[in-house]
Amino acid sequence: MSGSNFSKKFIFNEKIDSDYLYSLYEDDYQYIEEIFSTTLTHFDNDLYAIQQAFTAGNLSDLRKAIHKMKPTFGFVGLPTVQQSCKEFEDFCQKATTSNELTSEYQQIVVTLAASKELIASEYNKLKEFNSNLL
Repeated sequence: MSGSNFSKKFIFNEKIDSDYLYSLYEDDYQYIEEIFSTTLTHFDNDLYAIQQAFTAGNLSDLRKAIHKMKPTFGFVGLPTVQQSCKEFEDFCQKATTSNELTSEYQQIVVTLAASKELIASEYNKLKEFNSNLL
């Protein structure tokens, strides 16, 4: 069996903080795949709640919706997106109308959409990687 490498490492997209992921999950790629899957399962509903609250002009619900989604990005190694959510949450706290947040809202929605694409891509790569380990 010389030459076989049982400690094969998954190479995450450069936008993902792989050091942070390894600090959370070590090299349990099956579990990381599960975390990414769970994140994707809830993503659209969580984003919809944010969009609905903004459209309705309900700042309290908007803040709660972004607050609920925020930790998700830490679990998948996207602390910069998590920080962006925190900043948007802070904007929601200070704003008196949703109109004050239009620019920030548009920016966070673009960030969230790009994050979903990245998470989905990494999830698919993880699935393939894990199936090759079996």
